[in-house]
Amino acid sequence: MIDSEIFTEQAEYLSGSSFAKWSISHQNESDTLRKLTQAGAKLITGPRGCGKTTLMLKAFNKLMNSKKGGGFPVYVNYKSSLKLEPLYKSNTNAAYWFNQWVMLKVVSGIYDTLVGLDINESIFRLTKDQTVKNIELLEMGRIDLLNDNEDQVTLNDIHALADKVCEITSKARFILLLDDAGHAFSSDQQKDFFEFYRQIKSKKISPKAAVYPGVINYSSSFHVGHDAEEIDVWVKPNTEGYLDFMHSLLRSRFDEHIFNALTAEKNLLNLMCFAAYGIPRALLNMISSICIEDDTGDISVNLSAKNTLKEIKNSYDSTYAIYDSLKIKLPMYRNFIDTGSNFYEQILKIIKEFNKGSGIDKQSSIIAIKRPVSAELEKVVGFFQYAGLLSPNGISNRGGKGVYELYEVHYAAIIDRNIFFSNRAINTEKYIEAFKNRPNHHYPRHTENSLMPEENLEGAFSLALPSCEVCKSPRVSDKAKFCMECGAKLKDASIFEDIVSQDIECLPITKGRSDSIKQSSKIRKIKDILMDHDNKELRKVNMIGPAWAKKIRGYAEEFIA
Repeated sequence: MIDSEIFTEQAEYLSGSSFAKWSISHQNESDTLRKLTQAGAKLITGPRGCGKTTLMLKAFNKLMNSKKGGGFPVYVNYKSSLKLEPLYKSNTNAAYWFNQWVMLKVVSGIYDTLVGLDINESIFRLTKDQTVKNIELLEMGRIDLLNDNEDQVTLNDIHALADKVCEITSKARFILLLDDAGHAFSSDQQKDFFEFYRQIKSKKISPKAAVYPGVINYSSSFHVGHDAEEIDVWVKPNTEGYLDFMHSLLRSRFDEHIFNALTAEKNLLNLMCFAAYGIPRALLNMISSICIEDDTGDISVNLSAKNTLKEIKNSYDSTYAIYDSLKIKLPMYRNFIDTGSNFYEQILKIIKEFNKGSGIDKQSSIIAIKRPVSAELEKVVGFFQYAGLLSPNGISNRGGKGVYELYEVHYAAIIDRNIFFSNRAINTEKYIEAFKNRPNHHYPRHTENSLMPEENLEGAFSLALPSCEVCKSPRVSDKAKFCMECGAKLKDASIFEDIVSQDIECLPITKGRSDSIKQSSKIRKIKDILMDHDNKELRKVNMIGPAWAKKIRGYAEEFIA
């Protein structure tokens, strides 16, 4: 019978034994882990699913197993931060309470590490249970239940705690591993978080944070490069040893029977590896869909050309859905995201036309955009980087002809839209050779004007601001507090409330399963799953056992992240 965790996508949901068993290394990993486990402030960056959490947990385990004198690790996951976003709409001291939550999570993480080291000393006026209770109260917005004097934490408290635990454990420094630190926060939360990050850094405390490209709003006093070194940890599919790395991932996860079945059709497997575009989570999703478990628990692998192209399409659609979901998570930029969809389609058409009639070693996956690039288009490109649909690929200086910014298109999009060769059917072997032999200086060059329709550009990049609830007049700006027409106080929409009010059909489950959940339980919206703490409602549904209930809850938590 197959291990129930084998298709678990996020490292934070794996048991300790499975994480240790299935974690593999890539060629640049040792340098990144060195930076994560030693002194200095670092930001590790890359799109969703590229392995940032895995690196954070590896760094944590390495420090936990190190001898005296190294670093004391504290792992904190801020995935649920958006639960505090409504406070920014209703409380004038929201920034203060958010910072309390950030610091309480650090205190909780310290307790977790001490337990892991079998140390149970009392280190703070708040016990572990009190700390966890206060975190939960803040996430529920119940700040009225917090004791003003005893329950609150200061930066001085964190610095004092760092000194104390380093003394207790004979460690030289305090390593803060802050996961999911930015992408889930609202703009205000992001700025407040990075102000905390800047202030917590000291000779004793070395903060490390996992961030996403394209969607981070740093505080005005925080400067990447000066306040923290940025490290790109995305394993690009055009790097040497990429296929070996992806094969090793599968070999570590699956038994010999399944792995041999996958490698029996090596060209099809390699096509999926390229389509995953350096995202292990994407490859595991595709493989899970072609592995079939029978009534006896035996697994068969249905790896055919038709199924491979089908799963690559599904993978591309799932990746694109991450970009499209920003319309819910960043509603103000809804028009930007819709305009970006047309922009992306235009890029695909241009590259396909450029590749037509060229040989295997001349098939490009890159678009070059001439500088200057408007702030609006930079914002859209940033959203695509967040989803992983576009990857920065350096700069091309053409002297008097201008300077171009290079972006590579996701390989799943290349395959799904048949961008190479322009033949009717995809030749798997030729595609793999083309991916392996991409030209370094052969790509279409365009200006922003040639990539974007000239008509109504102003409207295409207008902010989608909520109208006045009284007279329905549009807002004049995102800073307006009162309606210019009727004078009514304008209410800011809550991103969190909008997200959790979405139908469960927004989650990556089949329509049949979502219909079954609605028919057999009280669950209708994403917030219903989040409120179903012990999964009792989900477990009422036929064919949903503990494993699937945990998986669906994970999908809901990931959706608000």
